[in-house]
Amino acid sequence: MNKTILTAGIITLIGISATGCVRHERYDTARTTTLSLQEQLSIAQTECNTATNALANRDRQLDQTVANLNRLQDQYDLLASELDAIDAENNSLLTTVTDIKFGPLPIATQRQLAALAATYPDDIWFSAESGMIRFGSDFTFSSGRANLKKGATDLISRVAIILNSPEAVNFEVVVMGHTDDVKPTSSAQRYPTNWELSTARAASVVKTLADNGVDPARFEISGYGEYRPLVQNREDGTKENRRVEIYLRPASEAVVWLEPTGDTTATIDTVEEPMK
Repeated sequence: MNKTILTAGIITLIGISATGCVRHERYDTARTTTLSLQEQLSIAQTECNTATNALANRDRQLDQTVANLNRLQDQYDLLASELDAIDAENNSLLTTVTDIKFGPLPIATQRQLAALAATYPDDIWFSAESGMIRFGSDFTFSSGRANLKKGATDLISRVAIILNSPEAVNFEVVVMGHTDDVKPTSSAQRYPTNWELSTARAASVVKTLADNGVDPARFEISGYGEYRPLVQNREDGTKENRRVEIYLRPASEAVVWLEPTGDTTATIDTVEEPMK
């Protein structure tokens, strides 16, 4: 009997012991799995944080890009507005007259000069209303010089053909030189002031016209230096004010020089008058 009880106890202990081993293995397995999941969760959390930070950086970059785009748009709008203003100013320059109005030209002459101006849109302007042709001095002359450039000489010769046309041949030709307010430097010995330079440039245009067959008796020359600007002068120079203008004036409005007739001996009054 005692042996039976002892045997049964031993068997029971063995069963309990075996069951404990199985539970321990399951615990170890579960613990290992838990640790692995915790590690994966930590990694996933780190990746999530990294992705969140990256997204936040991209959001900031996007905001900055949008801000830059808006700033560039504002600059574009400003430049477009300035360009419109410059275009309006240029259109005004085309018809600006320096206190002189000589009246309209014959239609045929207007068409010829307008077509010529269209061929040189950046260098020559024509106003049919005032009968004015304007040349940009930067195209016609080098800085501080009064000798026509080659391209300008060709252009002046084409103007001469128009001036000698039947419709324009009876018009007087008034040539005016203008400069900005920058004083001559390299050519200061020859042109001490802009008066001399502007007058010399007007004379150079006249000589070229005369060389191309325009009657010298038709010309009138003047130089205004910097004193009749089209726009306010800038410190670094103002090309709009550096120009030569040609006005066509009907001969009936010009001074008629009559040949002297009869006795041309001058009479001298020898009676001395008292000081007044």
